[in-house]
Amino acid sequence: MLGVSQKLKPVGPKFGVQDGSATIGQNINPYLPGTGWVVQFGAADFALPQTEYEIWHIALDGPIGSSAQIFIGGVAWDYVLTAWSNAWDPAQPMYLRSGQVLSFCWNFAFTSPPYNRTSNVQPQVTLWPQLVEET
Repeated sequence: MLGVSQKLKPVGPKFGVQDGSATIGQNINPYLPGTGWVVQFGAADFALPQTEYEIWHIALDGPIGSSAQIFIGGVAWDYVLTAWSNAWDPAQPMYLRSGQVLSFCWNFAFTSPPYNRTSNVQPQVTLWPQLVEET
């Protein structure tokens, strides 16, 4: 049975990069390999001493009209039909283990700066992790 939760500070916001960039190291975007937007969180982004934790809330934004696919450790986990000005339902937590990589892949091509809030939106994602202790 799950019990007391300990909310942790947010991770991010983290901004999108071009699929295959040096920070990602390979093409992972299923929509636009090598050219699509990707926001990726690696183990170093969390730096949590625990081996298991949950993401209880996610806020994401991207180009208007975009969708995104979420991957945990390279395995498709969910699909976000509206991947701009959206949030994740805290009633549906995402469970992660230490070392897992979390990727958000947009179905829009990477664009160069300058970025703005209307015509050239760079995707961004903020995560809120928490530790849940069993009772």
